[in-house]
Amino acid sequence: MNKFLLQIPALLQKQNFGGANQGLLNGNTGLVIFLYHFSRSTQNAETEKMANNLLDKIFDSLATTAPTDFENGLAGIGWGIEYLVQNGFAEGNTDEILEEVDTKIYKILCEDNLNSFELTNGLTGYLVYLNARLKNGGDINSMARRINKELLIHTINKTDEVVTSQFPSIVKEQHFDLFWRFPAVLFALTEACGLGIYNRKIEQVKKQWIMYFEAYIPSLHINRLYLALVLHRLNRIFQNQRIEKQIQILLFATNVNEITTEFDSNYTGIRYGWPGAVWVLHQVLKSIPRDYPNYDDVEKSYNQLKGKITGLNSNLLQNQAATTPLQHKGIGSGVTGVALMDLLWPEIFNNQ
Repeated sequence: MNKFLLQIPALLQKQNFGGANQGLLNGNTGLVIFLYHFSRSTQNAETEKMANNLLDKIFDSLATTAPTDFENGLAGIGWGIEYLVQNGFAEGNTDEILEEVDTKIYKILCEDNLNSFELTNGLTGYLVYLNARLKNGGDINSMARRINKELLIHTINKTDEVVTSQFPSIVKEQHFDLFWRFPAVLFALTEACGLGIYNRKIEQVKKQWIMYFEAYIPSLHINRLYLALVLHRLNRIFQNQRIEKQIQILLFATNVNEITTEFDSNYTGIRYGWPGAVWVLHQVLKSIPRDYPNYDDVEKSYNQLKGKITGLNSNLLQNQAATTPLQHKGIGSGVTGVALMDLLWPEIFNNQ
């Protein structure tokens, strides 16, 4: 693990981390996930204690009037708790722990005025939450599972309705965003396929959306790769020649040399910065066959860009250790996101 990233827990503790935001992407839930992974990787008992204390604070927030969205609210917090339990970091019956969260999200999703499919505050975020709840290996006949199964079906239907109505008014994206709504909704639908609950509908949705994706080439080259990646993943489940052709077009239309100019090279958050772009490039290289257009150029760009992690030692650490507060606002925008990425995918930043 990178030397700078190894020191993040100590810096967090020194700066009295753990604010009022309990959310996943900008708050304490994301920090807890990072701390547990760090503790498991380094066998650091003090870090595990930090995570336990912060998790207690998060549990206390579940009964409050927190928002329900995925970015800062209950959907993201609930996803985080499911993640911790399913990966052995915490114990408990999530049907019981998340009973109130399920109820609040049920009420939100049954409202007719929900017309956003953003990951952060729309239908995609709730779909990601429901995917996690239904992946739980608990009682398959529980009332919570039956309700969430029906809610998943309702959410996929609603997502189809909202996305289809908004496709004709697509506006060219102006910046890189790892949580960009089009790849995010395709990722969520691909994940839902693994549940085997509503696959016929998902395949139908894909066929219905083909004509929109055929008419759309993203402005940014990194986003062309991103869209090609998620289309390729979905197409491995429901193969379609038109989608395959569009993947090839997106890759062929990508000028990899332009990618480094499409985001702030000094910004270290995974959502808008170079670490998120490195993750996209890494996933493209893992998923797409080597004989696809521009594969070798993507590999060269990836190797150049991932080397930026070494700059965290000499630059960020000196600043953070002095007077600048550690930017730990969450895994989406802070350096803890880079650290978590390094723990989950150590090969991304491995220059060996």
